[in-house]
Amino acid sequence: MKFPLPWWMPAGAAPEISATELQQWLQQQRPLQIVDARSWLEYRQGTIAAARHAPLSGMPQSLAQLQLEKHTPVVVLCLTGHRSLPGTRWLRCRGYAAYSLAGGVGNWLRAGYALARPKQ
Repeated sequence: MKFPLPWWMPAGAAPEISATELQQWLQQQRPLQIVDARSWLEYRQGTIAAARHAPLSGMPQSLAQLQLEKHTPVVVLCLTGHRSLPGTRWLRCRGYAAYSLAGGVGNWLRAGYALARPKQ
């Protein structure tokens, strides 16, 4: 008997955006939605400014609560890029222009960019 794979299984590719590219988009003030797929504790320690929290462990319900706009690109992030890939694939299957932050917050920090404290 075959069992369907859970939606979050880390299989398959998804479009990625580099930390430098994301920083450029933010500087250009491009319309953009940023989703942080990390745990609540990780999110509270610092995230990319304007990111909203939707932990992978609570998806897809947590994403539904964000009420994302389909016509605005979405960048999904996590610590290393591993958790953001399934979230990105899930969004793309539903018609969103979604991208995973390549290498996650770790690459963001290594590129010299800062994190901000979330407002919540």
